[in-house]
Amino acid sequence: MHQKLFIDAGHGDGGALQGLARLDEDVARALKTYGSPPDRSLPASFDTLARAIVGQQVSRTAASSIWNRMEAASLTHETVIANSSADVMMTAGLSRRKAEYLIGLAAEITAGTLDLPGLAHLPGEKVQTRLMEIRGIGSWTADNYRLFALADMDAWPINDIALQEGMKLLKSLDSRPTASELELIAERWRPYRGAGALVLWHLYGILVRKVTIADV
Repeated sequence: MHQKLFIDAGHGDGGALQGLARLDEDVARALKTYGSPPDRSLPASFDTLARAIVGQQVSRTAASSIWNRMEAASLTHETVIANSSADVMMTAGLSRRKAEYLIGLAAEITAGTLDLPGLAHLPGEKVQTRLMEIRGIGSWTADNYRLFALADMDAWPINDIALQEGMKLLKSLDSRPTASELELIAERWRPYRGAGALVLWHLYGILVRKVTIADV
């Protein structure tokens, strides 16, 4: 992701942030004022997808606690999970539904029906479609995997509340845009909407969560 953000986005000279700034003066101004967003890349692995499922609809603290308990019980490897029962997975603090999601995902990988390394060679929309075929993976999780694990600079998780709040700040809107409104506003950002998402999260962290530039 770092390379595509700053060096080679695959769409002409410069990185995705530079390309996005050329398309939107507000983004250019935000980058000048608050600096570039940090590199938040993650490995394109089962671990990353599994953590995303664990983190759905719970706080970051709760998700970390559950994952730590899974690690302590040696329940984080796809082969182990694929051969576990939901009851065993639930001992680490997972709900039954999430336990079933993780077992299903692990089973697809161990059976070879989901080729995680191969996703990096597919267009973003095909990656989205393939991931959302898996029970427990919705559009938000698929978009985030595309952005953080595959460095897809056009991934656009429009249902993320922090992104919506970030757009409100960037564009000085009276109210937080809905997901559909966010989709329309960012249409002109293609093919750099993923970079735009990183900028909006960066703004949200600094202006709403009140972290410093050095903290994010």
